[in-house]
Formats: sequence, structure tokens, C-alpha cells
Amino acid sequence: MNCSNPNCNRGIGLIAYRRGWFSKRRYCSKHCRDALVVDAVPQQHQKMSLLGRFVAAFAAFIGLVVPATLTMAVLAAPSAHPKVTYLPGCDRDLAVATASVAEMQARIKSLSGMEKQEICKTTQLYFLEMVKARAVTALCKSGAERERDLGRFDADVAHANDDIATRCL
Repeated sequence: MNCSNPNCNRGIGLIAYRRGWFSKRRYCSKHCRDALVVDAVPQQHQKMSLLGRFVAAFAAFIGLVVPATLTMAVLAAPSAHPKVTYLPGCDRDLAVATASVAEMQARIKSLSGMEKQEICKTTQLYFLEMVKARAVTALCKSGAERERDLGRFDADVAHANDDIATRCL
């Protein structure tokens, strides 16, 4: 077997030298192994190789940074449905709001023979109580029950607003 250096034509004896652990080329001496062969790679190919390495490194960088950034953003983002914290006094506030709305509904039903100004004033007070009860419900309830009650309050507030517009203005 001959030396792998193209400038050497000696044979390999009992000891063979290699460039690395996995190199398949064998050299006759350390000098032949370490000798620089200039004609092996053209200059243009070397630039393309450098450009290729840069593109590969950039793609690897993007491939590592973008998923890590997205993961951090997802972990740092608040949950889509924040948990409603229980405020002290919510049970009492809900009971008071429900009672005041029921009282105003009873007053409105008993307005059949009253003056126009009294009807208008009572309707405005009912509207105010509905808005207050809606705010308490929005703060103190959660889940499907909250959404259902808010929908009812929104419809009642819109109806009371329309009544004010027709009776008072």
C-alpha cells in the first residue's frame, strides 16, 4: 500500500499515520500527513463552502431560537380565561342587588295610575338598579352562570333604556 500524499510515492511500512481517528487515508510519515496540498480545492468552491456553512449555521440558529422564543411567549402569556377571584362580600352584594332589582320591578308593576313624571323617575331608578346589579354580577360570578345572567341583564338594561326613551323624552 502506498502513501496517500499525492507528492509522495513511498510505501507504508509497519506504522501508518492518519489525520484523525476516522480518516481512511494512511500516510507513510507525519511529514506526509501534515503536508499541505494546495491544488486540492479551487478558490471559488471554498467561497461557496463558506457561504453554505453560513447558511447552514443561520438556519440552525433560527431553528433553535424561534421555537424557544415561541415557547417562552406561550409560557409567559396569561391564560385565555382568567380565573375570577372571589371577592369578599360578593354573596352579600349579589343578595342586595337581587333584592333591589326585585323591589324596583314590583314598583314598576304598580305604576298603572301614576303621573308621567313618577313613571319616568321610577323607570330611571330601575335602569340604575339594573346597571348596578349587572356590575356586581360581572365581578362576583364566573362560568356559564355569569354569561347567562349578564345576557339577561343586558337585555333588561336595553329594554329599560328604550322605555326611558319613549316615556321620558
